[in-house]
Amino acid sequence: MIKFLRSSLYLAVCLTPLVVQAESAQDGFAFTGSGFATIGAGHIVSGTPGFISGKQCPCFVPDFAQEDVYHSGAGYVQIAPSTKLGLQGTITHTDSRFAITTQVILRDIDSPHATLELLFASYPVSDSLTLHVGRKRIPLFYYSDVQDVGFALPWTHLPPQLYGWEAVNYNGISVQHVAQLGEWDVVTNLLAGKEHVTNSGYWAIYNGEVSKTNVQWNHLVGGNITLHQSWFEARMAYIQSDTSRVARNGVINPLTQTLQAATDPFLLGQITQQRIYTSALNFDFESWVLLGELLYIDRPGATFNDFADRIGITHRMDDWEFSVGISEYIGKANTAAGGDPQGQEHHLNRALTVRRFLTANSDLKAQFDSQHDLGGIHWQPKFGDVSLLSLAYDRVF
Repeated sequence: MIKFLRSSLYLAVCLTPLVVQAESAQDGFAFTGSGFATIGAGHIVSGTPGFISGKQCPCFVPDFAQEDVYHSGAGYVQIAPSTKLGLQGTITHTDSRFAITTQVILRDIDSPHATLELLFASYPVSDSLTLHVGRKRIPLFYYSDVQDVGFALPWTHLPPQLYGWEAVNYNGISVQHVAQLGEWDVVTNLLAGKEHVTNSGYWAIYNGEVSKTNVQWNHLVGGNITLHQSWFEARMAYIQSDTSRVARNGVINPLTQTLQAATDPFLLGQITQQRIYTSALNFDFESWVLLGELLYIDRPGATFNDFADRIGITHRMDDWEFSVGISEYIGKANTAAGGDPQGQEHHLNRALTVRRFLTANSDLKAQFDSQHDLGGIHWQPKFGDVSLLSLAYDRVF
């Protein structure tokens, strides 16, 4: 924790000169800055014991993409792996409205490191059309753009069955169009680009934390559309790309827990295609919110396809917020391509969250998760069932 605080202070001090310089500039540039922080802790209440992928379990994975894992080997109370500090700034040319936005996030209590999540230029071609070039989020889900901002989320952590894939950002170009159709606000976003991930946190969960896996998403194209009217919102997204991954030093054998050479040809660089479909419906009426999301990934020729969904209900009462949610993931076997019906990954999570707004920009949350491993008897790594109690303090500034 001391190392994380020291690194947080260092990051803030390093960026201060940029802020001061931008704010004091007199040549037509203006700076706006913001930040966010989450401090959390969790306790494994119960679950299936074992030593899985280098972790002493029971284990709960709140974010696959960042290799966040609560595990019993970390002690009675574990400072949340998702504890983070984020800083974001935008420099705008006041005459042309050309702008550059960047976001840096400091993660990991035990080994603090900063990641560049956003770095893109934007230019408004017209009042309704804006061009973006650079590094952005892949707009897969309802909360994709703010998934690191704890205060913007109704939970202590992301629903792991739906959020957190092997790639969450991309480098490329996008155009956003905003329109008004009658009483509907319509926002359309089209994008193209690619992404490379070195030492993927996602695959470290499956292949073992000592395994080093690189991921490549090429020819990434797609987009999303959002329709909003009063208390109803609908969102749909489609992304396709070529994808490949390379296990550079092998994978963990789930039976012996030793590192061995990869035998799956896909892990040795075979390129396949993927087509990703997501949708979300949000009903926000008075003090009640109902939000559901669906995901389907089609990988032609692969041995499985991905299905994920979640549904949640939130009730607001003065400064309090109460949420219940269910999320599910199924790696459904493609038997025509040789997939094993008894080797499917399948887990279901139920969550109960209580949130207290402390101020207009801070909150305190408590959440209880009960996750059940429904995977086939041949599925590995099999983490088993687990229950987690977690707390989080969020703040934006």
